Amino acid sequence: MIDLDRDVRRLVLENVRQALNLNWRDLARELRDLGDVGLSTFLRETGLDVEDHYRRSRQGWASLRHTAGLDATAPGDEGLGRAFGRMSHIDDVERLAFLTEVLAGRAPRSPRELRLMAMLDVMLWGGAEPISGMETRLARLTGARAAELGELANVLRSGLRYVAPPLDPVVPLHVHARYSKNEVLAAFGIDKSEDHYSPTTLYHDRAISENLFQWESQSTLRSSAATARRYVTGESTVHLLVRQSKRDEGLGAPPCTYAGPMRYVSHEGERPVRFVWRLDHPLPPEVFHYAKATAG
Repeated sequence: MIDLDRDVRRLVLENVRQALNLNWRDLARELRDLGDVGLSTFLRETGLDVEDHYRRSRQGWASLRHTAGLDATAPGDEGLGRAFGRMSHIDDVERLAFLTEVLAGRAPRSPRELRLMAMLDVMLWGGAEPISGMETRLARLTGARAAELGELANVLRSGLRYVAPPLDPVVPLHVHARYSKNEVLAAFGIDKSEDHYSPTTLYHDRAISENLFQWESQSTLRSSAATARRYVTGESTVHLLVRQSKRDEGLGAPPCTYAGPMRYVSHEGERPVRFVWRLDHPLPPEVFHYAKATAG
């Protein structure tokens, strides 16, 4: 345990307060004073984490460098700066390594890598365009913006607390890593149009224990329906994603934690049907803590 003396504690708290109040002009001035440093050094010196930085400088690191006078040429495409902020949740080493390789010019070589590319594509461009144009769109990522993404990947890799294991040879999801909804759909090879995916708001989903999860179906489902029977017999594989909050805190919808596949245990009720599932992988304590109340 570290016991800071009173003066040091006051200095630390003051630095934190200043960091929380930094706006775009303040950030540019801080960077100009620090000089031509990288993103990781800037974050360390200002006391910001990477998500805080992108909340405050939504145009991105490359634009901040230009505003600070460190890069003469404006990087353009401010949408990419915002997209990078939405990618700041990435916490599995496979995706970060793949991202670095793609930026170095490596093309996907397997069905798994094509899905990793699709996950990158939906984060950069929103997933509104055909998947066949992924490589063409990626070619637009050049210069300062490509350098920014490379720096972001390095910062995220250095902050990894654990290596989440992969579960499937083709689906590039790692248990207990975080993903946006569109990344998950791309990982499973699912079209995000309404014909293939229909989001619902659920109010009675919660973790019963680290291993058991209660999930309530859509309000129209009967236990005799074909969909319910597939759940009961195991014909349909069910995967759980848990999100602590739906509130947008400046970087888009918060990501979900991928909890992996679940197995049917029991069900009760009609319209809706309330199912209990057993997780193949127990929820980590911090996820269980919020999932036992509600799973957003």
